[in-house]
Amino acid sequence: MNIIRLEHSELLNLLWIIPIMIAVYIGVMQWRKKAMKEYGDFTVFGKLIPDFSLMRPKVKFILLIISFVFLILAIANPQIGSKLHEAERKGIDLFIALDVSKSMDAEDIQPSRLNRSKQAISKLIDRLGGDRIGIVVFAGNAYVQLPITTDYSAAKLFLSTINSDIVPSQGTAIGNAIELATQSFDDENHSKAIIVITDGENHENNAIEAAEAAKEKNITVHTIGMGLPDGAPIPIYENGKKNGFKKDKNGNTVVTKLKNAFYDCCRWRWYQC
Repeated sequence: MNIIRLEHSELLNLLWIIPIMIAVYIGVMQWRKKAMKEYGDFTVFGKLIPDFSLMRPKVKFILLIISFVFLILAIANPQIGSKLHEAERKGIDLFIALDVSKSMDAEDIQPSRLNRSKQAISKLIDRLGGDRIGIVVFAGNAYVQLPITTDYSAAKLFLSTINSDIVPSQGTAIGNAIELATQSFDDENHSKAIIVITDGENHENNAIEAAEAAKEKNITVHTIGMGLPDGAPIPIYENGKKNGFKKDKNGNTVVTKLKNAFYDCCRWRWYQC
């Protein structure tokens, strides 16, 4: 932070001389005025002395006072610079565990579950201040997309690169994502939280154990459900263009629905978006 300080601030005590100077000046001027009245009227002095002026001494005295003030300030030596203050950061450490499985491409929430999730994360980043954020992506496996950081511009840059092809193995390993996020926190003594964004189609059985392990480390876990109960088909893209919908082995279109089973087994709060 920028600061202004005086090297010799004790010299400011000399400014107390100014009231004394003013008092002396007023006394001298009254004595002078009284003495001049004894010799004649002021109009006579004006005629006898062309340069005679009652204002000139006052202007000179005011300039003298101003000069004295600046002289004292100059001797006190004002200094402008920066000073570092060590302060304890009061923000939280937050990991976003984002489901990037193909079911997140479903369009029951426009423009899609995944894109709506990314929009929500971007808005969350805009509201952070003094907090650190990291991103874990998961499908069949979990990966750290962004280590914990306060660089919000980098967070948005990494967020923009996320898509459903970023994790090659399909599935929804929620437990693995929670475990990886838990391990990715550093040892600093800050409040920690994990936000899991998923459609809830959990294909692993270790989600409860991972959540309990995180709780033992004082890490709060929240879930955000992306999708609607009625669900939607999973689109298939080729070269960036939609080319039909995913079908099962019998040729039926697969419909992915928001699953509440994750809520039932983990007893976490479920936010339907």
